[in-house]
Amino acid sequence: MSTEHTIVSRTAARSLAGFGGLAALLVLTIGSAYGQQSAPRSAADLEHFLGWFAGEYDNNEQVWQQAVDGVVPEDRHEHIHHIFLPVAAPAVGAHTYFVKQYMDGDYENVYRQRLYGFSVDDERGAIELAIHSFNDEARYRYADRDPAVIEGIEPGELRNLPGCNVYWRFVDDRYLGQMDDGACFYYSTNLEQDVYITDTLTLTADEIRIGDKAYDEDGNRLFGRDEPHINRKVRYFEGWAAIRGGSFDPATDNPEEMLLVPGLRLHNEGQVVPLVTESGGETGYALELARLTYQNTRVAVLKLGVLEASTGETVAYSWADPDAVRIGINLGWMQAGLTQEGAAR
Repeated sequence: MSTEHTIVSRTAARSLAGFGGLAALLVLTIGSAYGQQSAPRSAADLEHFLGWFAGEYDNNEQVWQQAVDGVVPEDRHEHIHHIFLPVAAPAVGAHTYFVKQYMDGDYENVYRQRLYGFSVDDERGAIELAIHSFNDEARYRYADRDPAVIEGIEPGELRNLPGCNVYWRFVDDRYLGQMDDGACFYYSTNLEQDVYITDTLTLTADEIRIGDKAYDEDGNRLFGRDEPHINRKVRYFEGWAAIRGGSFDPATDNPEEMLLVPGLRLHNEGQVVPLVTESGGETGYALELARLTYQNTRVAVLKLGVLEASTGETVAYSWADPDAVRIGINLGWMQAGLTQEGAAR
């Protein structure tokens, strides 16, 4: 995604320009070129939409593929993890979601937090998304781990900027978002001009595609990519590993017992977790779980990799069907087994 921007009215932006950088606002839009759009008929349509929307998403495979293709790092899509968590916030609305987005698989590298409010706009025949920014982001930084902190939030603790609400409609087999044309823009103090945002968003049962672009008032592109960020909904797995004691060197014949690494939890879109023993000992290895499509076969797989923690280099890996609910590996000197959360055991 691009550098953060705040979307404000022309008058407000210019009056605030002297106060420095402003917080960003994610705006998700599409053009009308998608053809006939069907209106949500009832609350059931909103429920269906939210059933798809809720969850976590990641574009790990897109970034991995660009690296395989030799795309230079500065031209690759940013690696983004999205959390869309339903929370209770009675003062804001009945259908509220805490949003956290972080970079490069680093949970602490947060670049955007929002509170989304969804409702049905009968007049427009659309699902309306109101995007709220936090006045005090630090206070709600870990609301995904403690959703109760959101429950008492008041509208005065949030900012919702006019002209930037998103309207969603179901088209064929997916939802497409749209904002009012030309309504969402901000004044850039660096560029000393208005910057207009045109974004695209597509939501299916297991994927959300987000692409943002910005133009000046003459239609010249300022930032953005032609290809959207392709984010797939993640599945979480839990399990264990065991690794031979002593030097943790797979080349040795150390006869010591296997040391247990319990309580593993990782998602299937490229998450890496270090292998740490029950006593807290660092083994020097990590596990990675990733859904990938190798180019020589064009067949998608679920890959379980054993990595050197210091370098990130893959020591060994196994694979399974991309929709598998179980995967494991046995190298003799180490073993691991993972099962999708909620799957029958």
